[in-house]
Amino acid sequence: GDTCFCTQCCMAAFILLLVSDWWTVSLLYAGWLWLDWDTPSSGGRRSQWVRSWTVWEHFRDYFPLKLIKTVDLDPAKNYIFGFHPHGVLVAGGFGNFCTEATGFSRLFPGLRPHLLMLPFWFRVPFFRDYIMFCNYVNTQ
Repeated sequence: GDTCFCTQCCMAAFILLLVSDWWTVSLLYAGWLWLDWDTPSSGGRRSQWVRSWTVWEHFRDYFPLKLIKTVDLDPAKNYIFGFHPHGVLVAGGFGNFCTEATGFSRLFPGLRPHLLMLPFWFRVPFFRDYIMFCNYVNTQ
């Protein structure tokens, strides 16, 4: 699917940098990856800027996605949201919990959603940083 293509591009970029005159970028990034190894399992690296990109509105309209609030939730408590079926692209979960395209923060002020993803995806150079900015976290 889409995730596999993106991860392949990220791995190719890492390897191409490694075998080019820019090899130090790959080496420095590998050092960063080693130092930052546990970040996905300790809350990730949320970026409100990435979550608010205009492209997510187009993503929302393309699929189309809606987030319908049926009850107020106390932000002092923790919640588990489930969605089914998630499909190959997990478009509903991503669009609702990893972006602001459907207005999650406006509908549920004070709640900070995280979407769980398998640990494997956090080992892919560059891709791991992108998914952490969107607020994906490791399942371990």
